[in-house]
Amino acid sequence: MEIDVLRHALSERTPQRRTRPKVAAVLVPIIQSSDGLHLLLTRRADTLSSHRGEVAFPGGGVEPADQSLVETALREATEEVALPSERVEVLGQLDDFPTLGDRTIVTPIVGLINGFPELHPEPAEVARIFTIPIAELEKSDGWTIRSYSQRGHDFPVFYFDWDGETLWGLSAYITLQLLSLNEGGGPCELPPPYGP
Repeated sequence: MEIDVLRHALSERTPQRRTRPKVAAVLVPIIQSSDGLHLLLTRRADTLSSHRGEVAFPGGGVEPADQSLVETALREATEEVALPSERVEVLGQLDDFPTLGDRTIVTPIVGLINGFPELHPEPAEVARIFTIPIAELEKSDGWTIRSYSQRGHDFPVFYFDWDGETLWGLSAYITLQLLSLNEGGGPCELPPPYGP
């Protein structure tokens, strides 16, 4: 993945917007370092009421004081992993994704971070912070696809195992849409997100 290509692709596209009763945003943090690009992810704490122990991007629901979805994503990243907002160059937004329960829309905000920042997990929300080299995510043989049925619809669920963690579900779908903006496309054929 080339950052200039990604920056251009995000500036040229119009993200698809959807509506649901609840709205959330996640930061999709790309770390640019001397050894390449890395995607920053978290494993959610086992004590959380939903999605416990799952791999996710920093993010959460919009709060009344938030002026934009970008602000929501940056605020949540600061709260969850102590990522300073000023370290993030916002590159753009991906499509809105409905959650599996279909009551929440998640807007991914793509951000670039130069160098590895010093991060600290908020124990009540985050069990682990880790990264995956984007060069590894770009390899199609690293991905597993399984079929899932809901409300009479069959759709693929994507999985990527790395360092004892499994990236899957919504976070995997977001990752694959990000990778699809490469000049040669992504490692997997990506259908439209479930639901209108």
